[in-house]
Amino acid sequence: MSTEKMTEEILKLLGDSLQPLQLKDISAHFGYKSDTGKYFVLKELLNQLCDDNLLRKSSRRRYSLIDYSSESALQGVFVIRKDRAIVITDNPEYQKINIRRKYFGTALDGDIVVVQLHAVKPGRKPKGEITGVVDRADNIIVGELEIDDNFCFLIPDDEKYYVDFLIPKDKLNGAEDGDKVSARFLRWIDPLKSPRAEVVEILGKAGEPEAEFDSIIEEFKLPKDFPPEVKTIAKKLKIDISEKELSRRHDIRDMEIITIDPADARDFDDALSLEILPNGDNYLGVHIADVSHFVQENSDLDIDARTRGNSVYLVDRVVPMLPEELSNELCSLKPNVDRFAFSVFMTFGPRGGLKDYKIEETVINSKRRYSYEEVQEILESGQGDKVKLLEKLNNLAKTLKKKRFLYGGVNFHTSEVKYILNENNIPVEAKLREETPATSLVEECMLAANKTVAEHAGKLSKKFRIKDVPFIYRIHDQPEPGQVADAISFIKTLGIRTKVKEPKAKDLNKLLKEVENSSRKSIVNQVLIRSMAKAIYSTKNPGHFGLGFKDYTHFTSPIRRYPDLIVHRLIKEYSVAKPDKNRIGFLKMLLKDTCTHSTETEKKAVEAERLSQRLAGTVLASSKIGKIFTGVISGVTNFGIFVLMDDLWVEGLLHIKDLKDDYYIYDEKKYTLTGKKKKRKFRFGDSITVQIVNTDIDRKKIELILAK
Repeated sequence: MSTEKMTEEILKLLGDSLQPLQLKDISAHFGYKSDTGKYFVLKELLNQLCDDNLLRKSSRRRYSLIDYSSESALQGVFVIRKDRAIVITDNPEYQKINIRRKYFGTALDGDIVVVQLHAVKPGRKPKGEITGVVDRADNIIVGELEIDDNFCFLIPDDEKYYVDFLIPKDKLNGAEDGDKVSARFLRWIDPLKSPRAEVVEILGKAGEPEAEFDSIIEEFKLPKDFPPEVKTIAKKLKIDISEKELSRRHDIRDMEIITIDPADARDFDDALSLEILPNGDNYLGVHIADVSHFVQENSDLDIDARTRGNSVYLVDRVVPMLPEELSNELCSLKPNVDRFAFSVFMTFGPRGGLKDYKIEETVINSKRRYSYEEVQEILESGQGDKVKLLEKLNNLAKTLKKKRFLYGGVNFHTSEVKYILNENNIPVEAKLREETPATSLVEECMLAANKTVAEHAGKLSKKFRIKDVPFIYRIHDQPEPGQVADAISFIKTLGIRTKVKEPKAKDLNKLLKEVENSSRKSIVNQVLIRSMAKAIYSTKNPGHFGLGFKDYTHFTSPIRRYPDLIVHRLIKEYSVAKPDKNRIGFLKMLLKDTCTHSTETEKKAVEAERLSQRLAGTVLASSKIGKIFTGVISGVTNFGIFVLMDDLWVEGLLHIKDLKDDYYIYDEKKYTLTGKKKKRKFRFGDSITVQIVNTDIDRKKIELILAK
């Protein structure tokens, strides 16, 4: 076949294909085997067509046709959102294009796709359909295998995979029916047929808690271990309290310094000290583990930490940002041992105003480790070790908190669930952790340190005569008025009277105060929090709405958050000298990338932690089948009611088919189900008593009925 004829055939083949093809697909079309000369001629021709800008070769070595004919065709990232999806593009006019299910083609979440715009009326959101896949995401699919005599299918756990995957029998790699596995995507050419994948790891039997917890690691692509070069570096590190090191640090080992952490904490990255000055001012010290002393910029240790972005705290394990040699030893501020710290000393007046501060590298020796529970008991009883110090810290914290809310902070009430595990890592009990004076004490001191460091960075711009000194801020934008208005409208349907109309902190705090002792407290907090913007990392500084701070950063947790580690480095660097133009340019580029990446890894961590909690709650509920629980209606849909059960602190579903006493009608505006005859109403936020009748650990679902 001539080169011209072969070129024509290639262009026609790729033009008719719904997605890019691999070389083996194209060679199979021509009937060329890989060990023949024609195969290599074909390969060279494909490369030449790419050079001539007729074809595009993706990073995964797939070839696709470049279409210059349609101005309404755009490229972007395909993102699944339940039964719909969007394509995110760089086009300012069409940044988000809505895709209905029937127009997905063979696209999977994260793929780079070509989307053809549909005609829509002016003012409507852009819509389109997928016409090709330019580059596949690195898809690892976790799910359960279903095998019969002829076919092997993988049923994905994650709903973003909207189809089942066909596993060829020679790609099972030892997996059997009912196994929980992770699989690698292979190919998908025809949307009317199943995509193909191959098993890469057998996690265990589907439904077994250990396998399900392991599957979360696979699903979110969390690292299972540290690379050998990182382990080698970590093992060689040690604390060297040399005369040279002491000469450049403030030696405060004699100072009364303590740590306060959860009872089960293994790393202690923050410590506190407080002195009352002769004039009555508070001299607060917040001492943070000096991780940057050990983790050098651009070392293998640093690059790995940057990639991870943060530690991930799952129910059954922690996926740490740093090796244990650092997180649990060298950088853990354990009692009665010398440790390097980066300390922020702040002088506060009687009303909580910051009068002065200094930030310096120190050597500390913590005198006592407390759990939150111990501190709370001491504060309540007025008796115990270092009671005077703890009472002074508590009084300062209350002053700082009052001032924060006075000047714009929003007093949201949040809580978290702690699952107690047995020796086999199976959840046996759930405890609700809510804010106490002990936890608030630590939080307010950390907030003060973060705020002070951010304000210090702002002052450096004037000092260096630079418009914006490169820095990382933790920001929280003003909420969209419309979203808050919708939240308020919904809250009114709960029977709560409020005059709040605008997203102003003082008005939101007034509403939160009104429901503080109400059974609807958690629901109102939840609805308002959902209406807020998400906090992110940024090199720009519009402030932090939720906290009411004009300047805020993350400085106090460098063991578990990479931005904190960067902030430590920046403060140290700026304390020595003004960076030159080249360094400023490099830092701006590095920090912008770090902010974007750290925000994404934080989001992934939150999603993984939530799924881990959901799984733990389902496992715990499996041991409570037949038991009756009170709870709060946390969601109302056209197919049933979600109930957050007390004591278990996990949601179950009361399906509408199990509401047998009446025919129920769904009101989507008021989120209610109302009986047609008896007028019984189930409403978001109402108390309810239910019975657990079934659980599905694999799918993390709990079935409920009304308790008799």
